[in-house]
Amino acid sequence: MTQYNILVTSIGGDLGQAVCNALRNTNYNIKIWGTDCRNYALHPLFCDSFHIIPKAESLSFTELINEFSIHNSIDLIYVCSEQELLYICDHFNELDDEIRCRIAIPPLQVINICRNKYKTIEFLKNNNFPYPYSVLYNESTPEEELLKDFKYPLVLKKASDCGSKHLHIIQNRKDFEDITNLDDSFMLQEHIAGTEYTNGVYKDSFSNEIYIITLERTIKDGMSYEVKVIFDKEIEELCKRVAEKLNITGSINIQLRKQNGSEPFIFEINPRYSSTAFMRAQFGFNDVIYAFENIVLKKSITPPIIKTGEAYRYLTEYYKFY
Repeated sequence: MTQYNILVTSIGGDLGQAVCNALRNTNYNIKIWGTDCRNYALHPLFCDSFHIIPKAESLSFTELINEFSIHNSIDLIYVCSEQELLYICDHFNELDDEIRCRIAIPPLQVINICRNKYKTIEFLKNNNFPYPYSVLYNESTPEEELLKDFKYPLVLKKASDCGSKHLHIIQNRKDFEDITNLDDSFMLQEHIAGTEYTNGVYKDSFSNEIYIITLERTIKDGMSYEVKVIFDKEIEELCKRVAEKLNITGSINIQLRKQNGSEPFIFEINPRYSSTAFMRAQFGFNDVIYAFENIVLKKSITPPIIKTGEAYRYLTEYYKFY
């Protein structure tokens, strides 16, 4: 059986580990080459060969990706940190031609829209998709002016950020005034009540069909720690229309909220794989493998048959004795 060499970056993070697990969830003979900027002691749990690489901060990073991929005959690359994704997007032309086509990322124009949460809102607004009212924070604008069209609670977050590190739910004026180090990198957003859903969206490069899995989720510390597969035609149709308007290939994640009896509101689109990738694979939607089949095997995917169910994250421990 042919062995395929797959590079997964940032395996010390939840996204890289989810991608590695999704790659294991297949009958293909795949060797996983893992990298991280730190010496990740538990790498044997996720990859077959581990290498420490520098952070994505200088031209040496793209040179390293070129050399590493060619030297190790890498067939496909999954970029699993926000910093690396944005760096590669900004320096894409510095990668060798034969390497560019082996990276499982959406088109650059999709990344450039979705990497900024305010630009995402502008895209939704300009294309008549439901979105929460949002404004950029401006230090020179009086607080009364910034807040006048908002009701409490409201959301304060960075326009370019991953996870919920800089996200605040503002319950009143005092909460807003208590936030320190506010600058023009922040935005204010209407708080949409209701249930939150994360949607894996994949467009097959050969059939051009768009496939969607919707997970109702509960978040803890910025991560999905309880998810439930749901089937909602309104959500699926909305996600499909957004994917078509963005003209995606490959995988994106659409985050939205919906109340009973109201339309869903999209508040974020992530142009990358999700840390729920392995959960989704367990339910029959393995968009990590779909990219492998499209890019490496150059074939259309088998349409997913999604199983109903729930998944739970929990803390565990690993020990190393000397």
